[in-house]
Amino acid sequence: MKLIKNTQDLLTSLKLDAKSSLPISNFQIDSRKVTKNSIFFGLTGSNEDGSLYAKDAIKKGASLAIIKESKILNSLAQSSKIIPVKSPEKYLIESAKIAMGRYKGNIIGVTGSNGKTTTKNILKNGIKNSYATFQNYNNEIGLPLCALELDSKDTTAIFEMGAAKLGDIDLLSKIIKPDTGIITHIGHSHLDGLNSVRGVLEVKSELINNIKKDGAAIVPDSKYLSYWKKMRDDITFYTFGEKSSASYFPSQIRMTKQGLSFFIESTHLKKRIPIKTKLLGKHNVLNILASFAAIHAAQLNIEEFVDGLRGLVPPPQRLDLKTWVKQSKLINDTYNANPDSMRAAIDVLSQFNGRKVAILGDMAELGRYRKKLHIELGDYAKIHGVDILLGYGDLIRHTVFAFGDNGYFFKNKIELIDFLKKDLVGEENILLKGSRSMRMEEILDLWK
Repeated sequence: MKLIKNTQDLLTSLKLDAKSSLPISNFQIDSRKVTKNSIFFGLTGSNEDGSLYAKDAIKKGASLAIIKESKILNSLAQSSKIIPVKSPEKYLIESAKIAMGRYKGNIIGVTGSNGKTTTKNILKNGIKNSYATFQNYNNEIGLPLCALELDSKDTTAIFEMGAAKLGDIDLLSKIIKPDTGIITHIGHSHLDGLNSVRGVLEVKSELINNIKKDGAAIVPDSKYLSYWKKMRDDITFYTFGEKSSASYFPSQIRMTKQGLSFFIESTHLKKRIPIKTKLLGKHNVLNILASFAAIHAAQLNIEEFVDGLRGLVPPPQRLDLKTWVKQSKLINDTYNANPDSMRAAIDVLSQFNGRKVAILGDMAELGRYRKKLHIELGDYAKIHGVDILLGYGDLIRHTVFAFGDNGYFFKNKIELIDFLKKDLVGEENILLKGSRSMRMEEILDLWK
């Protein structure tokens, strides 16, 4: 059962005039996705004016269209299904707050520079009857839409939260008010808007302020722990990390091309917990530890969590291992990139025997550090056993230059593919990665 029952319930809760009571099937911001009894929010952005599609939404059977009052067309002015407001964006957020205020289940909020989506997926797979934000719906529009689709039958709700500027996580975590908050990592991400790692720390830490009283914060075992503990004394902090100083830490880590296995150790456990998963890379040990800490703090079923991990496969474009052309092994990690995730992906590539080829695109949103961080990436790739580095993008040329011999820069993807067709001898190990804006996955399509 939806947490908001009908249009009368929604509008009354929003302190708007309710002239009738109609069913609600779903919530949409795209008129093309509207179905019978949808609630349509006509958002106004820099490129689109959702109010222009209100008529289409009503024709398709929408129960309501909430649009900006200054944008109402004469032909719609008398319709009881058109709700004029000053800011549809604000009412979308307020609607989500209403829904979350009625939710009685366990709420987990996840943020961090890296590992957010993987951690969310680990939790979703390891908790029965759970709900999680879908795709990349982790901003001020996507998260409220996910919150509105939450069902009262879902026992646990898991929300991924992204940030590009200060205040973003504060806004999102105020909507969901989590029982447990997870910060996966503090590193180099969105530096265009946040300026420095300190800015990243500050925005991710906004989550701490909005965890419910007597709730739990799951944070890395790092130099920032004292900073976080000063923020709250009415919640419990649990740490995760590689060392035994953490509340939860690993032992006997074994990494193969098939995945990971290790034990979770903790003074909070009566016995260590064996873990086996198809996820690749040492960085995923930390994502699993963070997820487990949240599971344990919420007193959820540990066996279900362990079983869920066994069946979890990497999502598309996230260290997704496949056989490619000439029997090469392709690590498709094209979803996004920043310095930390680049190094993690190179670490995975370094585990493979045989010739190692890294095909890399620019890392975006690094602000004033962009040249320095791209140079450091070239050095890192060289030191960690990459044999050939192929670069595409304006910034990646710095990486190629730092890499030196067997580093090649390409002006376009076609030239890169032509090089691959000539140079691949067969059975290479290939990493494909770059920021979302680089669309590195197009190389796979262009090859065909």
